[in-house]
Amino acid sequence: MTERELALRRTIFEAFAATGHPPPVDDTAALRSLAEQHVVVLDDDGRIVMAHPFAAHDNGARVEAGGRAWRGSCAWDAFGIIAALGLDEALVTDAGGVRIAFRDGRPVGEAGFHVALPAAGWWAGRGLD
Repeated sequence: MTERELALRRTIFEAFAATGHPPPVDDTAALRSLAEQHVVVLDDDGRIVMAHPFAAHDNGARVEAGGRAWRGSCAWDAFGIIAALGLDEALVTDAGGVRIAFRDGRPVGEAGFHVALPAAGWWAGRGLD
């Protein structure tokens, strides 16, 4: 990864962490390179849809903490947001409406979920590989 790509990557993740949204990006060459490296996922218009664990769409899970909100594509991403941001207390709501509370960065009670597709196959066959 080039210095330019690393700087853009940092800008993208900092924007998601601070605002819950991706930043506008003028450097389309660096952005497309990040997409080829699976750092981000772009839509057909070249806009950022995901930068794992963050998402720029409402089709997955939502993380709420301290009066703020972030989105992930699934519960796995939501858990990743909590870890990445070091959130002590949060509430995750998945696309099906299942809610999981977190305290001290850990799920409260007996929470769990099943990921039907192994991580190694997440990009394959979805036009993302």
